[in-house]
Amino acid sequence: MGEVWLAVDEVLRRTVAVKVMLPSVADDPDFAKRFESEATSMARINHPAVASIHDFGRDQGTHYLVMEFVDGESLAQRLARDGRIAPEETMRLIEQVAIGLQAVHDEGLVHRDIKPANLLVRRNGTVVITDFGIARHEAAGRLTVSGAILGTPTYLSPEQVRGEPAGALSDVYSLGLVAYECLAGEKPFVGDSPYAVALQRLQGGPRTIKVTLPVPVQATVERALAIEPRDRWPSAAAFGAAARDSVAAAVPTPVPAPAPRTAPSSPNRVPVLLAALSVVLLTVVGVLAWGLLSGDGKGAATTQGPAASAGAAEPAQEWEPQGFVACGDTYCPVEPMCWGGLTANSGAAVAPRPVDCAEPHFWETFRAVAMPAGGVRIDDADPLIERPGIAEACSAQAMTSRSSEPAKTRRWQRDVWPIPVGADTMLHCVASAPGGESTGGYFRRP
Repeated sequence: MGEVWLAVDEVLRRTVAVKVMLPSVADDPDFAKRFESEATSMARINHPAVASIHDFGRDQGTHYLVMEFVDGESLAQRLARDGRIAPEETMRLIEQVAIGLQAVHDEGLVHRDIKPANLLVRRNGTVVITDFGIARHEAAGRLTVSGAILGTPTYLSPEQVRGEPAGALSDVYSLGLVAYECLAGEKPFVGDSPYAVALQRLQGGPRTIKVTLPVPVQATVERALAIEPRDRWPSAAAFGAAARDSVAAAVPTPVPAPAPRTAPSSPNRVPVLLAALSVVLLTVVGVLAWGLLSGDGKGAATTQGPAASAGAAEPAQEWEPQGFVACGDTYCPVEPMCWGGLTANSGAAVAPRPVDCAEPHFWETFRAVAMPAGGVRIDDADPLIERPGIAEACSAQAMTSRSSEPAKTRRWQRDVWPIPVGADTMLHCVASAPGGESTGGYFRRP
């Protein structure tokens, strides 16, 4: 139906994905309606677990769809590489997809093609539902000829196989099949042809999973895979809640060990016990007194334990994030750091793609500051670069002071973005050339 390209929005300077309908199907009115339906369906939903739509149009006979770029891999790729996924992580993924599906269903839409290939997993482990090419509004007519079945045979619900309209619980069934494949490491139904695979689900549930699963997890998936919709979880939200609870139920609650039984003290032993207690107390007091009075020769007491509080004689060793060194009150990159476009999804910043500075790139880090407690949220009405404590650190003067060619970078656009480097996430002061892309590193090493 189409190709998907990695692209950059040169106006907003963000990385995007552009889906283009193939010329071979562009003249087919059925495919064109389906393509437009995908754009309008995705545009109606604003949820972190659903890929965001930015634009849709037709240019020189080519239909295109501009959407959020998800930096990660599909669940199908993950399964192909790792085989199966542990029950705890599987249920966490299923819960996220179920919550996103509920947002889809709340808009009156049915996805109709939930499968691992249409679930994208970001690098931080969050999931995004994509590919709404055959999604349908519950009140809309069919986009295909009567009797045709849309969807992937392996993940069709029984009612879809029977030719009945797909509803919200059809997506619940398909998500149950995805959960099965993650847990078992193999597809739930196999056959000699797509028709044989599709018809098997009318005869019963999928084959028995060959691995041992926690009982709550297995029961949760089995209910989602009931042949009749009325026997499944009543909604995607209910399925997601059950997936979450099944993991919590599967973790055994630690039972505290019983206290050791001691024989009651006889009256004639009480003085002995009191004397022993007195010795212990005297010993503790003596140790504390020694710790307070002993010094390092300069009058400062030495302590053992957690980091010393403010006012201690010797400050704790200064922390430096990976890839940076301290330069004044901020941090400067040890080596040039260059990035692709900047993208946010529902206020959550997506880490930009690292790019070799020798290659064309859009942004380069010239400074960084520590991430504030609680993190940050991207808000166009309250840009990070204008917030107190950040504006000065990432000012035009700061950028110029770090530039190896101040005359060339003087008019560069500045921004601030949370970017992880190794185990540390910092707020990076980044700069971009007026024309968009640049090549080479322009901000000198400290």
